Amino acid sequence: MLLQLFAAAGFLVIPSASAQSVIHSGKGFGTYYYDIEQVDACGTNFEDPNSGGVMCSSATLLSLDQMNTNYVVAMNNTQLGENPSLYCGKKVIVSINGQRSDMALFIGDGCQRCGVGSSLSTIWNAEGAPGLDFSYTVLSKLSEGSACSDGHVAVSWEILDESIYDFDDSSSGSLSASGSTDFDAAAVQPLAQSVAPTMTVASDGWLDVSPTTCSDNVWRCSGDVLEQCIGSAWSPRVTCASGSSCQGGYNPYCT
Repeated sequence: MLLQLFAAAGFLVIPSASAQSVIHSGKGFGTYYYDIEQVDACGTNFEDPNSGGVMCSSATLLSLDQMNTNYVVAMNNTQLGENPSLYCGKKVIVSINGQRSDMALFIGDGCQRCGVGSSLSTIWNAEGAPGLDFSYTVLSKLSEGSACSDGHVAVSWEILDESIYDFDDSSSGSLSASGSTDFDAAAVQPLAQSVAPTMTVASDGWLDVSPTTCSDNVWRCSGDVLEQCIGSAWSPRVTCASGSSCQGGYNPYCT
């Protein structure tokens, strides 16, 4: 049985961000793509995305299952890929209608939908709209229980220059020694014993995990084409430009 990984979450009306500087902020839409605790929710099975490697751990091939926390946040995969050392493991403050969540969220993965289309768009589009991607549990808390019915929620966010998770060379990563102590560390710290899922490593060192089933909203690489599962069928969404290739397993992007 999984240990309880979630700090008591709610919304606090608290002063501006923190003493740490803000390295990026934005507005857009929050959605969900995985969940470690609730593997089946809203008619979606998260086994495939849970076993996929996170973009911030391309060297050690750390999966969401291995991290064993629902507080991993996926941001614009193009932006993350351009400067992973700037964003990976950094604390994220998410706000809904001006109210800031106190959950210990941190950047760990890339979001394909978040990197397509205008970053200033205020119109929801499942194929491309600015925002962040969360676990189902986190989005449920952010949306006060409407994650399943609405599928997305308007959010704003600040990524702070404060590392709360280290994507080190271990098999599970670790809570940053310099991380903040204003949240429950157990929410971020992975389990001491975690079982690595079955996966294949591509020649370029990235996870190359082929899903056994086509679950709605799951992404994959098919050659140099990024495909999304829609209505139980794989649909091509983005073709990488000449000279670039599709990488990232279940969180693909062109690089």
